Amino acid sequence: MTSGWTGRAGQRARTTIDRMVAADPGLSRWHLAWRATLAVACVAFAEHWVGPAAGLPALVAMLLGGMIAMNGSFLLAGRTRLDALLTAAGMPFVAFAGVVVAVAVDGHLLASRLGFVVLTVVAVYVRRFGIRGMNYGLLGWFAYMFGTFSRVRPDQLLPLCLVFLSAVAILVILMAGLAYQRPQTRLGAALRAFDLRVAAVARACADLLTEPGAKNARELHARRFYVLEAALIAEGHLASPAAVEHDHAYRLRTRLLATELAVEELATATIALAGSAGLPEPVLSAATATLRALAVRDLDRAREHARELDGRGLHQSEGLPLASLADAADRLCDALRPHTGPRHATDDGPPTPAFEPGVQLIAGNLPGSLGTAAEALEAGGVRGPRWLRLSLNSRQCVQAGLASLLTLLCALPVSSVRFYWAMLACLIVLTGTATSGETLVKGAHRVLGTALGVVTAIAAVHLTRGHDTLVVTVMAVCVFLAVYFIRVAYGVLAFTITTLMGLLYNALGEFSDTLILTRLEETAVGAGVAALIAVLILPVHNRNTTAAARDAFVRDLVSLVKEVRDKTAGRGCGTDLLMSARRLDARMHQLALATHPWGGASLAGIDSAPVARRLASYSAITVRAKALATAAAMETSPVPDLDLIAPLTMPLRRLTGDYTLRIDTPYTPMRRPPAPVPRCGPARTLRALADDLAGAMDGLRAGGDMTTWIPTRQTPVSGHHRP
Repeated sequence: MTSGWTGRAGQRARTTIDRMVAADPGLSRWHLAWRATLAVACVAFAEHWVGPAAGLPALVAMLLGGMIAMNGSFLLAGRTRLDALLTAAGMPFVAFAGVVVAVAVDGHLLASRLGFVVLTVVAVYVRRFGIRGMNYGLLGWFAYMFGTFSRVRPDQLLPLCLVFLSAVAILVILMAGLAYQRPQTRLGAALRAFDLRVAAVARACADLLTEPGAKNARELHARRFYVLEAALIAEGHLASPAAVEHDHAYRLRTRLLATELAVEELATATIALAGSAGLPEPVLSAATATLRALAVRDLDRAREHARELDGRGLHQSEGLPLASLADAADRLCDALRPHTGPRHATDDGPPTPAFEPGVQLIAGNLPGSLGTAAEALEAGGVRGPRWLRLSLNSRQCVQAGLASLLTLLCALPVSSVRFYWAMLACLIVLTGTATSGETLVKGAHRVLGTALGVVTAIAAVHLTRGHDTLVVTVMAVCVFLAVYFIRVAYGVLAFTITTLMGLLYNALGEFSDTLILTRLEETAVGAGVAALIAVLILPVHNRNTTAAARDAFVRDLVSLVKEVRDKTAGRGCGTDLLMSARRLDARMHQLALATHPWGGASLAGIDSAPVARRLASYSAITVRAKALATAAAMETSPVPDLDLIAPLTMPLRRLTGDYTLRIDTPYTPMRRPPAPVPRCGPARTLRALADDLAGAMDGLRAGGDMTTWIPTRQTPVSGHHRP
């Protein structure tokens, strides 16, 4: 009895851990959350003694130290030890500068209030210097806010220096020392998440085959996209020399691409089988068993069941997808075995150059839509007079100045003491967003999360009163949840921070129901004004960002096709086709972010019917282009009898709208007799893959749904030849 219960508990624990790893490729959010919680706790504990020793109230020192720890956790995340040390060295100066400004304007009511407006603009302006500049700007703003409402005196500046220095020292010891996350650990977690997401696709395929329907089909579509997301994150981690040698990085990239393509073939074959009526029960059972075995990573059993699939006696429309499913399962088993997976084309050649990733990560995460929005403005996607055609950062500075000033005017009538809550909401809503749609979504999440947090804060204060250990525990949980969900569910951050603020004000002896309701009112004012300004003043609309993302996707697609053409003709020996394929994946991810802004960084809700329809054809093009690039990359010698111009030129011209586009080179005249279609060998496979890509592009132009496309049995999507 006990052993059975223990076994079930262990299985549930393993399942929970697997889900957490799959939801967070690289475990960047998990590590950031627990390190931030540990840093805040350690710094607050230390400042409880450092503050009074330096002549400051313990609570003031703990709040300022906690602010340093929280901000520094984000600032130092994903950096090397040396970079973390250099970055942390500037934190005390930035925080001290913010407090000095607060002390300088203390006693001047108008100047003190306008200081929030000026510092909001400064905090937005310094974002042009990257993630370090953004966090420095936020740190200076927070230091000014704490210095203002704490009424710091000039004689307290030196003790504050000791508080800041000690807080940064503890933070560096934790983030760059005791709790440092090694690049190898991040890469290993990203690869494990990729494998778990592949298993989730197999599980979704089995569910669709068992219970065909639109809901399961959309779930499968979302799971396929999450595999691409995990592959991109793993690709970004491969760029770290400390994580993996560059020769091994090339092999890992090849394995990931082969796995992705096998997954796509598996999914498309499953969709076709799910639409077939009257499949024999033994065939259906064998197909489902194959998928279930893949879902639990039992590769030997999956291969055995795949061999049981027999399409004899079935109509071609049923036998072809069945054969594709069996072949895809076999290829997937090969790709998931690191020692038997596909080999890179340079495995037996000279040493490869330094590995160059197809995507650059930001603190372990994929980049947001900021770059695409900037490209939209540079491309003239936003019309208006020349003096209004500002860069993205300049637009955001104008928006921040107007929004913060209007927020100040609207917040003062609500509370002349707590108006800084509205100023904070205004700044945060404008932080990390690039388009008006993203700002609206973030503002709504801020208000809704705060509203729920008000209710929880009132309950938490009454339930924990008199239980100091419980209060500290709830505070730590709030910090952990806030940091963990900040990228994927911003409303959770607003909810937990409001609960935390209620407990803090109760510790200060200032908590009341009226006070916490005032926070909700001020938050609604700040978030509402920020969203309004983002929509009305110099907006960057989602349609412009989506158009820029699509144009960038098409440009990279054309570039990839040209590189494939040069490689097969023997003129692109130095071209890394797999890196170009990864860049196309990154463009696909940017297109999804622009198309689905309300989904946040996690793209929640991407399985909804409208989003699935919009992205289906682009996903099909991405898969076919990767298959073509992978197959061409595997060829170590030119394929002179291959003609890619005939099948791809017109589809690319129609897709780009440029009817002068040429994918050949000056060495090859356009006007020549068309080459015959090869009947065997690599040329036949590559030509068939090119025809598939052309069909996907024509499907996008026609507005067709490409989710039911099935690759031909003779041209495997995985793009590499079997022995």
